[in-house]
Amino acid sequence: MVKNYLKWLWKVIRKPNEHQALKKYMLFRELNPFELSLVNACLHNREYRAGEVLFEEGHPLEVLFFIVSGEMQVTGKLNPQGSAVLKKHQFIGVIDLFGNNKRSGSATALTDLSVLALTESDFQDLISKNKRLGNKLLKACGKFLASYLQDMGSGY
Repeated sequence: MVKNYLKWLWKVIRKPNEHQALKKYMLFRELNPFELSLVNACLHNREYRAGEVLFEEGHPLEVLFFIVSGEMQVTGKLNPQGSAVLKKHQFIGVIDLFGNNKRSGSATALTDLSVLALTESDFQDLISKNKRLGNKLLKACGKFLASYLQDMGSGY
């Protein structure tokens, strides 16, 4: 019996972090395994077919999307070229989250699309219930927004 317990314990200790793939998204890079597990518990898998609309400009922000596979076209006033194509390990919704909570553009699946969805309320709960995790997520959002502004050439 002790031998079986030790085998089980060894598997648990040596088990790779099952949520490590989330670190490929900029918002989650600085999170530790426990924090990644908290985020993962809030994520929902969603599938879209090519041509399917994810959201339209002006609709309330309800979900942040993290692309697992496929491509999404985003159109709207925040895109300097008028539209952008987002791919695997990119995400959308952060800018609107800190804006007026309405979508500033529209998004359509260019190909079959698999995403992880994080609701705005779950995001707010993650920030408020675990201060350290909240600080890391907000700092990552700030870095993302700063990078976005630099890419637009605003110089802020």
